[in-house]
Amino acid sequence: MAEYIKSRTFFESKNTSTKNQEHPIIVCWKLNTPNNLGNVLRLADNMACEKVLFVDENPSFRERNIKKTAQTSYKAVEWHFCSTENWKQHIPEDYNLIAIETATPSSDLYETKLPNKTAFFVGNEKVGLDDSVLKECEKSIYIPMKGHNKSMNVSHALTIVLGEWLRQNYYG
Repeated sequence: MAEYIKSRTFFESKNTSTKNQEHPIIVCWKLNTPNNLGNVLRLADNMACEKVLFVDENPSFRERNIKKTAQTSYKAVEWHFCSTENWKQHIPEDYNLIAIETATPSSDLYETKLPNKTAFFVGNEKVGLDDSVLKECEKSIYIPMKGHNKSMNVSHALTIVLGEWLRQNYYG
């Protein structure tokens, strides 16, 4: 039976834990659920993302609800709320804007090259991304799903996409 090793100890012993390039920016468009915000912050910390932008005109979340899910990632990641008018100023011009959305046209995640400097956009849990946002993005990608349910929680979709970004940019 394998011996349990604390994850921090495990990853510190691996060469693969070194960040040697810029990582993605995550842009969350009008999310409704504090747990999703917390999950995104935790994921951003796991993947060493540059920052997280929560686009929302009037966020009505209690910080403790986000912090409860994010845990230590709450303070470990640069993140903030911004408006639909000023989100662009928080993303460097040399970043590629990619929507994670089943929009027309979208390309299969596993057949798409994910650039080093990318801002990934995820949309509202019920309605996805606004058309105005999709027009700002250079491309849209989808995650191929083989089951009956064709939708996925935003933090889960982001996990798959960031995992593929990591594979392509570090191991591809």
